[in-house]
Amino acid sequence: MSDTRNVKMGVCKITYGGVDLGYTKGGVEVEVTTETHKLTVDQFGSTQINELIMGRNVKVKAPLAETTLTNLVAVMPGATLVSATGAKASGTITFAELPLAGDSITVNGVAFTFRASLTGGNEILLGIDAEETAANAAQVLSGSAEAPVAAANYAAAAGVLTVTYKVLGTAGNTFTLAASGTGISVSGATLAGGTVGDAARVEVQTGIGLSLLDRAKKLVLHPVMLPDEDQSEDFVIPRAGSTGGLQFAYKVDSERVFNVEFTGYPDPETKTLFVVGDTGALS
Repeated sequence: MSDTRNVKMGVCKITYGGVDLGYTKGGVEVEVTTETHKLTVDQFGSTQINELIMGRNVKVKAPLAETTLTNLVAVMPGATLVSATGAKASGTITFAELPLAGDSITVNGVAFTFRASLTGGNEILLGIDAEETAANAAQVLSGSAEAPVAAANYAAAAGVLTVTYKVLGTAGNTFTLAASGTGISVSGATLAGGTVGDAARVEVQTGIGLSLLDRAKKLVLHPVMLPDEDQSEDFVIPRAGSTGGLQFAYKVDSERVFNVEFTGYPDPETKTLFVVGDTGALS
């Protein structure tokens, strides 16, 4: 049955890699395009007898009104935030004793399960003791192709796995840690200590040869009229990348805005391009 309450208006909050990109100016736009091939045969002349989808693409155009250095680094591949006094966020996962098979750690939303023997997927091999297991975890996380996980560096010593966000600044303070199982504890729900110094700058290289897929992050558009925990109307691109092709102007009568375009890339296994609604809902 039709319901007038299904007619929606309003602006959205935009987060990228778990970082809130702040205010926007002019509205965030979503464009989904589908390329098709129209089938015809001689017997039907130019009449179309079928149509096959050849590809689908999704783009998000976001005019970011908060033109901060951290936002610039977030949307510009190959950019580096440099500061003499800034710091990178960090945290630890401590293995007080050897975990059990089936125990897990979750790093920036991606779960890794401990196994006595590996069967595939996000798994970490149990060592002979806690120290060796922590070292195995550091190796697996360091080599992970999952974009949320690859945002940090990992090192293990004496049964303690240290997680350090790759970019200095406050963005790393939203990087989450969790553990479930025997003798595993985390330093906090998120990394901490990320700061931007008083004298900071962003250095941007040419970026030639950089893989945007390797640097892709989850992009979430969340209607501001809904509470954060209500994800029923979220528009999510699990793997979104930006070329860093900014457009902005210095005008006396207009706000300076970073006009950023994000492109979605499909998941190599599931082929998922984007999701609308609660990504935690059961299928």
